Amino acid sequence: MFLSIAILDSFILVLSGILTIAVLGLGLVVYNQFIHPILSRKESDRYIPVQTGDKYDLVVDELSRFASFQIGSKTGQLATRCNAISEDHLIFQFKKSRDSEDYTITVLKNGPSFYKPPRMEHYGKMETKESFESYEIIGHPAEFRISDKIAKERMVNFIEISLTSSFYFNRSGKERMKFTFEVGKIQPGINRKIRFRGDVYGFGKEEGAEED
Repeated sequence: MFLSIAILDSFILVLSGILTIAVLGLGLVVYNQFIHPILSRKESDRYIPVQTGDKYDLVVDELSRFASFQIGSKTGQLATRCNAISEDHLIFQFKKSRDSEDYTITVLKNGPSFYKPPRMEHYGKMETKESFESYEIIGHPAEFRISDKIAKERMVNFIEISLTSSFYFNRSGKERMKFTFEVGKIQPGINRKIRFRGDVYGFGKEEGAEED
């Protein structure tokens, strides 16, 4: 009887070991085939310079009624990976009204910037702080140009970024406002073939790039 119990215990132990190895093996396969590629892609994407057409959406939390969006060189929600852009070059602060989808948007600058208000045709040198309301940018974006210097009231090299707002229905069927940042013109471009220390790139056309 004791021998049978010992054999049964040994069998259960071996079976548990096989099951553990199988689970670990399955977990390793899932990680290698699905999880690791996604994490690697997300990590690598952090080091890719922005491109014209890149979009970033923002929805303000209803409880806190506040959100912030930073544009910088290597940090922020929009990391340009451009060495001419300062960290926290532009900081957008969104403040939601208590009982409606109305927002006040304040923009702070920490680097050379031009600003074109909604419905306006021309850029002007941006002040330290600009402010506007969310309804103003529905169908009429606020536009910004950022660079490392302004010479004779103009920028030779720059990245354009626009901000618009629109409505959508969330999963609860409630109408919410969404803000969209979009990268526009990059003048003259970002040379992706030459990477500087810190995994950043400079303005310039890549060798062999076609002229616009």
